[in-house]
Amino acid sequence: MSTCVPQGIWVDLSDIEIVHTVDWQHTGFEKQAPGSPDYKVSSRLLAKGTFKDTITVFRVPGGRVDAFREIYVQIKPIKKGSVGGEKKSTTLDGVGYSGMTSNKVPDEGLMAGDPGTLLYIDPTNDEWPSDHDKPYLQLEGYIDEAEFAALLQRMSVTSAPIRKGVMRMVAELFQHEVDASLSEPYHPHDYGMLLRGEDKTYGVTRARSESVSIAYKPVMLSPAPDDLDLLVDENKKAEAISMDNLPPDLVAKISKDMLVKIEKRLGLLTGIVGFAAAFVIGKIVLG
Repeated sequence: MSTCVPQGIWVDLSDIEIVHTVDWQHTGFEKQAPGSPDYKVSSRLLAKGTFKDTITVFRVPGGRVDAFREIYVQIKPIKKGSVGGEKKSTTLDGVGYSGMTSNKVPDEGLMAGDPGTLLYIDPTNDEWPSDHDKPYLQLEGYIDEAEFAALLQRMSVTSAPIRKGVMRMVAELFQHEVDASLSEPYHPHDYGMLLRGEDKTYGVTRARSESVSIAYKPVMLSPAPDDLDLLVDENKKAEAISMDNLPPDLVAKISKDMLVKIEKRLGLLTGIVGFAAAFVIGKIVLG
């Protein structure tokens, strides 16, 4: 159990959405200052995630409970300086406590005070209603308020569809000593999450959303047509009104004199449009 250290997992995000909520602040657990607003507006980012690594939930004794390569993600804003806890530890800090080393992990863990959590939930044993019908993992991560607001602002002002989302999750997890010592970062890893005590419904370990990246598909706008394009389009329209393109029954109803006048007018219009196009091209060529 001494190898429970911060482990980094890259998570591919999908079904990304933003939820805005208005909550009544007076919960009875904190005293509100006079004149404080009655309601609090909050936002959170929701997504579904998949990863190439495996998180195996187990119990001692009892062994393996379930294994996961999917996760539900919920990210909220928090006061600056809260993420990272007391030690601001990273995956590099855990290297000296994992693998074949004999260093002992502190009793409080390397991520003590970090506000985020990785939850294992079994809805089949839970008394509360759930949209899930089988056990699942959920990350409750946090980002500094200013950075979270900037992320939401950029997502709100663009109309481009999201191409891909990626998050790096860091969580206190177990790993086999051999895997920790011999595997490379790009190899798929098998991590363990321990269910403590007699509770079979919930399991929890400290975690954080260390980075979030969202890529968008570019939106290509058609350029405005120039004068030459407009003249060419007008010329095509004039040619399309030729007598050869008229329905036979309509031509039969037109007198011979009217046909001659129409042909002359169409010929004159075509000549004018062609002359104008040639004039514009000449101006472009001659500078």
